[in-house]
Amino acid sequence: MNIKSITILIILTLIFAAVFFYIYNLPSRIESVILTQDPSNMTEDIRLFTDKSKEIFVLIKLSKVRKDESIKVSWYKKDENKLLPVQNDNIKSINEGSGYIKLSLVSKNGKYDSGDYLVDIYFKGQKEKSLEFIIN
Repeated sequence: MNIKSITILIILTLIFAAVFFYIYNLPSRIESVILTQDPSNMTEDIRLFTDKSKEIFVLIKLSKVRKDESIKVSWYKKDENKLLPVQNDNIKSINEGSGYIKLSLVSKNGKYDSGDYLVDIYFKGQKEKSLEFIIN
């Protein structure tokens, strides 16, 4: 091997190492959040539910989550100018990786109270997303 071949090999190795380091160190993040009645349908984003809906889910798609990172989901019912807390869900990761989190709004005796609602999604202590929805 001549000097030119060795130099090219070293440069390619450094480029590969830099790309690997960059990809490995991408920050963890929320990729998407949807509301749905069917958690097996990862694309159906619904904002209008009935009080007889079986369940209401929030699906959170996470990427590159690290150990001990936290996710908080706060559900509120709107009452004129106030937000009334309905439910809080707190999750802390125990492993690293990517995937989905599925959380449901708890119903009372199989029914939901009609009204306007809001769900806030927090990741690592920062509010990432707010979704409004209606239950008729």
